[in-house]
Amino acid sequence: KRSPRMVITALKLARSVSQSYLWIRRFQPRAVIGVGGYAALPLVWTAQQMGVPTYIHEQNRRMGLANRLCAEKARAIFLSYPDTIGEYPREKAIITGNPVRRAFLDPPFREEARNRLELDPDCPVILVCGGSQGAKTLNQAMENLLRSQQAPSAQYLWMCGQADVASARETARVSPLPVRVFSFIDDMPAACAASDIVVSRAGASSTAELAVLGKPSVLVPYPHAADNHQELNAQTFAEAGAAVLIPDAECDAARLGSVLRALLDEPDRLAAMGKAARGLAHPLAAETIVEHIISDVSDNANR
Repeated sequence: KRSPRMVITALKLARSVSQSYLWIRRFQPRAVIGVGGYAALPLVWTAQQMGVPTYIHEQNRRMGLANRLCAEKARAIFLSYPDTIGEYPREKAIITGNPVRRAFLDPPFREEARNRLELDPDCPVILVCGGSQGAKTLNQAMENLLRSQQAPSAQYLWMCGQADVASARETARVSPLPVRVFSFIDDMPAACAASDIVVSRAGASSTAELAVLGKPSVLVPYPHAADNHQELNAQTFAEAGAAVLIPDAECDAARLGSVLRALLDEPDRLAAMGKAARGLAHPLAAETIVEHIISDVSDNANR
């Protein structure tokens, strides 16, 4: 039985396909690249029906539905992980990694970053960030940890999102440890550069940034992400020795505090984790993708 929601979705999709057809007719692109998600599907699918060369890029370890639907007719499939899960023509796959902002490729030195953020240059720094809107699980664990007086001795940079900023600031006020609270951090490359450990979700961009920076991390995957792709991303980092994975349901003050204390007590392990993270990095991902598309389109035009 068709629900009203299904009908509305079908109508929106049909409208998007029509708009995509008009835009393609107007601009006459020589290539179309899709990066997955509902916004990319109508355009890439329409381009394929119109004979325009298409390329797709999958940012996560599990290929999303939009990319799976377009993979068969794509000329190339750019992957962030060599063992990407999903049905797609393996012969079209090219491992490129996930592009990151230029600032993450040329971050400040640790000393400069700590000076910029007015941090003690000799005290460990832990960055906690749950994305631009914060993460309720991370915020609750941090609040309980800092209020329990059992938090590892360190400086904390805590990006909690706007919704929890008042509570986080009150926690920082009563904590004996230096805690800087932000609703949002504009200069994330500097914050990461200043840090010894990053506690984060495991989205595609976040993990790619951690890799190019060579940062040890504690990853707490968002449990409601589509196809559970964040857990798979985090597993790759954990299996490589670049991160400690804590399931969202297990991320409380006791578990987070225990993991952070253990890491801070083992500087050699932190160094090894950073090296392992760099081993997963693809700093030239954007250039690799662009160069391949330009070369392929040019070769196709000369045939």
